[in-house]
Amino acid sequence: MRRLRVCQLITELVPAGAERCVYDLAVHLDRDRFDVQVVALRGGEVGDWLGKAGIRATALGVRGKWDIAKLRGLTRLLREQRIDLLHTHLFHADLAGRSAAYFASVPRLVHTVHTAEGRFRPWQYAFARLLGGHCDRIVCVSDSVRKWHAQRSGLPRWRYAVIGNGIDAGDYARDEAARACRRAEWGFDDEDVVVAYVGRLHREKGIDILLAAMSHLSARGAPQHLVIAGDGPERGMVENFVSHGEGGRHCRWLGFQRDVRSVLSAADVFVLPSRWEGFGRAIVEAMAASLPVIGTRVAGISDIVHDGRTGLLVEGEDVVGLAEAVERLTGDADLRQRLGRAGSKHAAESFRLDDMIGAHERLYAEVAGELLAG
Repeated sequence: MRRLRVCQLITELVPAGAERCVYDLAVHLDRDRFDVQVVALRGGEVGDWLGKAGIRATALGVRGKWDIAKLRGLTRLLREQRIDLLHTHLFHADLAGRSAAYFASVPRLVHTVHTAEGRFRPWQYAFARLLGGHCDRIVCVSDSVRKWHAQRSGLPRWRYAVIGNGIDAGDYARDEAARACRRAEWGFDDEDVVVAYVGRLHREKGIDILLAAMSHLSARGAPQHLVIAGDGPERGMVENFVSHGEGGRHCRWLGFQRDVRSVLSAADVFVLPSRWEGFGRAIVEAMAASLPVIGTRVAGISDIVHDGRTGLLVEGEDVVGLAEAVERLTGDADLRQRLGRAGSKHAAESFRLDDMIGAHERLYAEVAGELLAG
């Protein structure tokens, strides 16, 4: 049985949830069965990670939707590499990939939907309906995302597969030495209860809602110790909050952090008030670090967090509700410990990296069985 030639195609290679999923698949798929390479319309740091792991990674340098020369290059690459299965991630990569796969005569196509898009994007579902028959399977990272996408695309249930993201929980286990070091770096005392946010500084993630909740608590005379790790288009808002707003000496902005484990180890509560999501990998990582988590009732997060058992859920856009949840957790050490223990167990048992890899290997074998036999 020969190896299946697989190309993972994604929009860009900046470190984020979908890109880390691509990295994990490329690195951990069985190399005796799958010959994997990664192609991105635009580059990023994850490309360097892939290269160090021995994975071929190509950034096409696409400058815009109408960069036809680069898109022709994608078709040529797929044809020359004789790709058996193209696996696209995110909308723009899927848009380019399906066209290129058609002209390159790639026999099998899989697409992953990573988010339940909260913005008005009706053309994306029209595209899914129009070309649904040209995709062997649509993978959704949570069952909520599957239901959300199917309602809008009108595609039948059998077109879909649900494969949640997975992590190596041991990579996020609490590190007491790192905890002491980071808290000293931030200027927080041992008894301070620290709230952490790790993620892109983007409207999608609700960073403005978190800052508003913290301002609400400060106005009530209950300021919270907050650390924000990440970068993105809302960076100016965060910098202003830390420097001139209500954050003051109680808030630290850390910028993008490669060492997420040390940040989580130094925190006591984790918050992700997203307006929309697909999976919420950052929450799973925080749970693996034994942190009690607060999330919003949106697709993806509500699949992960069991309200009152492995964390707390609040309604999206609810500044006061979020503030109350933060105050509740920071003021109750027993509740933090109970939710943290339950969340850690849930993350280790339900979101295993090996399970995610195995599910994709089975899916690839299912849709490309006769190619493997040949």
